[in-house]
Amino acid sequence: MKRNLLILTMAIIFTAGTALADGMVYDPTEYPTVTQIPISKVSASKSTTTDQMPSNTSLENKIKENSTLAQDAISSQSGSFNNALYELDSAQVNIRNELLDYQAKYQEIDTQYQLIKEQRKVLADQIKTVERRIKDIEKSKNHIRKTMI
Repeated sequence: MKRNLLILTMAIIFTAGTALADGMVYDPTEYPTVTQIPISKVSASKSTTTDQMPSNTSLENKIKENSTLAQDAISSQSGSFNNALYELDSAQVNIRNELLDYQAKYQEIDTQYQLIKEQRKVLADQIKTVERRIKDIEKSKNHIRKTMI
């Protein structure tokens, strides 16, 4: 029994993990393209390093360009995360307001139910007393009839 429960629990965990991973697909269109900076290989021949390496200013410009692209991507992602959080917050507020409405309606119906329950109890007592009075009258009538005969 415990083994079956363990297997069932593990199956649920694995399927939940798969479902979670399914929503996290890598989409290369979401990220800006980053240009590759080729690194020249050092040859065995004696040549100057300026021939093998790109100039420092162009390299710095490309690095600055890539860093601004990365910052733009991060800021757009954080903006979309903030928008998603705001939407979730507003949805939570709407659901809480709906819950308050349902609780108020429930309270109103519960109050009406309690009132009707009390009225029903009072009417049941009145019915019992009237039925007792009718039985008493019947007994009295039967007693009078017996004494008359």
